[in-house]
Amino acid sequence: MQDLADDHSLTFSIIIPAYNYGGTLGRAVDSVLSQEGDDYEIIIVDDGSTDNTALVAKAYCDKFPEKITYYLQSNQGPAAARNKGASVSIGEYLFFLDADDEIAQNLLKTLRQYLQKMGVVDCVIGDHISIDQDGKTSYSTTYPLPNTREKRFSFYLSKQLNLSHCAKLVHRRIFDKVSYPVELRNSEDIPFVAHVLALYDCQLISEPMAIVHKHRDSLRHNEVYARKSGEKVVDYVFRYDLLPLWAKKYEKNYRARRCLSVFRTLYLSGNKKESLSFFKKALRLSPFLSLKPGYLKKALRAFFSG
Repeated sequence: MQDLADDHSLTFSIIIPAYNYGGTLGRAVDSVLSQEGDDYEIIIVDDGSTDNTALVAKAYCDKFPEKITYYLQSNQGPAAARNKGASVSIGEYLFFLDADDEIAQNLLKTLRQYLQKMGVVDCVIGDHISIDQDGKTSYSTTYPLPNTREKRFSFYLSKQLNLSHCAKLVHRRIFDKVSYPVELRNSEDIPFVAHVLALYDCQLISEPMAIVHKHRDSLRHNEVYARKSGEKVVDYVFRYDLLPLWAKKYEKNYRARRCLSVFRTLYLSGNKKESLSFFKKALRLSPFLSLKPGYLKKALRAFFSG
């Protein structure tokens, strides 16, 4: 059993990318400051915000200069902001917290105890709590976590593994091989998590790691970003310079899923005629997935409305 590495002065680096989240950034930072211990740092990476994000961040830096650092970059997207935070961090383990979410209460204490027991690990995955705009709370469990890298990878892409991006801790050595794809402005977390699951040993703790605040204007449901990155995500997930050869057999079905995701987004936004092109491509790739009642009904409505 390995001991925790001693070549880093801190155990945890909490990285918070922020773009125009001045209204919620304080809540995210406070959720970290309420944690026990002094073996963590908070890194705020401002991705060119035009609101009061900089003022909020600098106020915290002034109050906690030994604990919090702030970096401002031109707007490059959340992937670049996360990569920047990783590059300047000094903690052995990295936790990526979105500026509108919260780290779960007592999480760092739980993780310290877990790491002392397990030694150095590549990735720790946990549960998460979701709160919608109406205040409704739900608990999402990641269990079960398959026992092989291939199964974890395939379960994640087929949504059989309910994993929130904010509900994981990764060892910094992962960034020697894997990083967030800066070309993607949306869904950039999907290739990163898929590569971690495929290439590294992941452990599960049945504890909440993050409180995720849902909002209706989420980029994931934005039709502009759906067009730009919906299917492109597949190309970044299936990078064969990184992935084992066994990954190839999952590409076709996942491409169909991404096309169906864009189809649904465009359909719900009222672009029914345009949505059909993505449905037709998904149908060619995987009739089994495309002809499920929910998708088929929308496609028929889109066809007849056009």
